[in-house]
Amino acid sequence: DNWLDLLRLELTVWSDNLAAQHLYTSQGFVLEGTHRAYALRNGRYQDALAMARLHPNPPQLPVD
Repeated sequence: DNWLDLLRLELTVWSDNLAAQHLYTSQGFVLEGTHRAYALRNGRYQDALAMARLHPNPPQLPVD
């Protein structure tokens, strides 16, 4: 969390990949939305989930 001073980290995961979703949730990611019919996968349209994680102690911008 402190190495890159990132405020926000985003990811996209297939809606049927429950193991990955559980892992991401355990690392502080939260579901932000669903991309319906996101891509063709195995000949069918597949949904994907948008997840994000915010820094627990957001870096502060310097004040002049």
